[in-house]
This record gives sequence, structure tokens and C-alpha cells, in this order.
Amino acid sequence: MRRWTRLNNTLLLFFAVLSALCLTGGYYADGICIWLSFLTLLVWPILAVNLLLLVIQLFTKKKWKSTVPLLAILLHADYLSAVYQPSCWHKPAVFEQAGTPLTVVTYNASHFYWDRKYTMNEAAAYIKQLQPDIICFQEAPGDGYYHRDSIRYAFDYVLYKYISRRTDHLPTTIYSRYPIHSVKALYYKNSSNMSLIADVRINNQYIRVINNHFETTSVNAYRGIITAPGKSLKIRAKAVKNLILQMKDNNRKRAIQADSIHAEIQRSPYPVIVCGDFNDTPASYTYHRVKKGLTDGFQDVGNGYQYTFRQLYRLWRIDYVFYSNEFSGLTYISPELFFSDHNMVIWRGKLQ
Repeated sequence: MRRWTRLNNTLLLFFAVLSALCLTGGYYADGICIWLSFLTLLVWPILAVNLLLLVIQLFTKKKWKSTVPLLAILLHADYLSAVYQPSCWHKPAVFEQAGTPLTVVTYNASHFYWDRKYTMNEAAAYIKQLQPDIICFQEAPGDGYYHRDSIRYAFDYVLYKYISRRTDHLPTTIYSRYPIHSVKALYYKNSSNMSLIADVRINNQYIRVINNHFETTSVNAYRGIITAPGKSLKIRAKAVKNLILQMKDNNRKRAIQADSIHAEIQRSPYPVIVCGDFNDTPASYTYHRVKKGLTDGFQDVGNGYQYTFRQLYRLWRIDYVFYSNEFSGLTYISPELFFSDHNMVIWRGKLQ
């Protein structure tokens, strides 16, 4: 009995501390805290174990111990609300409210080549039905996948567009039904990723659209070696070590990129919409830094369980639409599509 009590107390303390460290990793990225960012990727198993421990305590004599895992779970209430929203929490959308209607689509398109299929024409037809006002692509189709005339024809309903020009970075684009007056491209150092900052004139008002594609996690680059049958333990161990070191470097890069976008948001003279593929979860420093002072569209008007990365057991929400107080949300959905390894994110709202 004493062994069980000691083990139980150890597990309660260990996973409570782990939960607290995970929370810390989501708000600090300096020095040793960069290592805590790994824990933000493990938030689901950490919460699952704490939930299991909570249930176990309810069947013991000292039920008060259930408060320890309960508090460990409640530390991540903001994370949980960023991946799940009960439908009863939101009032039905009122489309007749004042303001200029706006539909924003953000999508990591995987160059519109997925599962050995070219998917651009199907995706373009789907997006056209949405009648979007602004479309933000990451990993947009480029010359290596489609001829420029084919791209132009597929998206012939788009009046204004800006396509990133440098070929040493993954293509990022902004399409708009409204005039694009100026664009600033941020090409991140030692990275193939980038952001676009565009000022769009909607009627007599300007808004700033920031389309982001932050540094990858590099998990897919090593997953094949780690999981491939026939590989020796030595090769797998080396791949795991290299993955951990690469993820640490990429976590630092994403933190720097998030800091730069936060500064751009702070400097903006216009209402802002920030969207894109952050390659990080709502538990991360990247998410919290960019979102600071803005509204997460899913937390505002979303419903149900939200994920956007279709691999890795559909556990990860890494694509977002945020906005400033000048916007009000109506709907936020992320339909399961087969044009890419990401889900599309569609936000509808009003510019006040």
C-alpha cells in the first residue's frame, strides 16, 4: 500500500510540474526556455495522463488529491478553448449586423500537389464557391508544379494578387477582391519561409493583411528514417538526435519570426488580419506572441473540435486567422479536404 501511495504521489507531482513547465514554454522562448517549447508539442499526452490521474484519485480515500491533476488541466484552459468550442457557447451568427462583409481563406496548399495528384483546379473551384474576399496561400503553386497561365486561368475570378518573387523561399501569395495598395515581403534569414504584409483598400477604408508561413518542425523530414522497417537501432537513434537538435533550432527561428510579426502588428496604422500556417500549436510561444492583443477566430465563433494538420493523428491545429477589434466574427470553419496535407481555414465576419 505504501508503494502505491508513493508511486501515486510521485506521478501526481511529476505530471503537475510537467504541465506547469509546458505552460511556461508557451510564453517564454529565451535561453533554457527554448527547450520547454518541446513540451508544448506534448500537451495532449500531458493532459491525458493528468485526466487519468484525476479519475484514479476519485476512487481512492483521499479524493482531495484529485485537485492536483485538475489544476494541472485547468492551467491549459486557454489551449483547450483553442481546439474545442462547444456549440452552445456561441450565439447564432447574425449576418444582418452592420459592417462590411468579409470572407477570408487561408490555406497551406502544398503546391497543390498532394498524394501524387495535381489538385489546383479542384481546389480553385471549391474556393470560388466560397466567394472569398481575401485568399492567403502558403506553399502556393509555383512554376515547378504549374505553368503560370494555368495558375492564372484557375484563379481567374481573383481581381488583385501578389505572389512572392524569390525562388529560394516557399511561395506565399495574397489574392484579393479588393485593391492591394502596397506589399512588404519578409524573407526570413536562414529559412525558406516568409511572410507577406499587404495593405488592402476595402471601400474607403484600409486594412492590413499579414500572411505567414513560419518555420517548419522538420518532423516529416526525419519521420521516414525513424519509422522505416529494417533500419538499425543506431540509425534510428541518430535520426532522433538530429530531429531534436533541428526542432530546437526551428523553435528558436519560429520565436524570432513571431516576434517580428508581433512588432509589425503593433506598428500597423490599420485594422489587421493575421493568418497562415504557424507550424505551431495553440500551446506554443509562436501562437501566444502573434495572438497578443488579437482575437482567435476559432475561439470567437468556432464550433466543435479544431485541427488543421491532417497527418500525425489529426491532433494539431497549426493554421489560424486572428484579427483586431475592428472586426467581428460570424463563422469559422476548417473543412476536411484532400487537396493538401492541411485543412483550409475559412473565416467570415464583418469590418466595422
